[in-house]
Amino acid sequence: MISNKDEFDEFLLESFKDGRTIRELRLSEAEANYIKFKVPKAKFRKITDHLNTASKEWYEVDTRRSK
Repeated sequence: MISNKDEFDEFLLESFKDGRTIRELRLSEAEANYIKFKVPKAKFRKITDHLNTASKEWYEVDTRRSK
């Protein structure tokens, strides 16, 4: 669960405000699920990092609308 949704929504706006539709974001599972809920057509690709043992992982998030 995301503790501060308003703050996370601001982070998302800042991440995509320049018009880019693809970003690499370090997200927790809850944050990734929240984006999937907010932007159902978003595509996610986990960027593998074998050394990462933290609770967050890197994802390529593509928010382009499918045609």
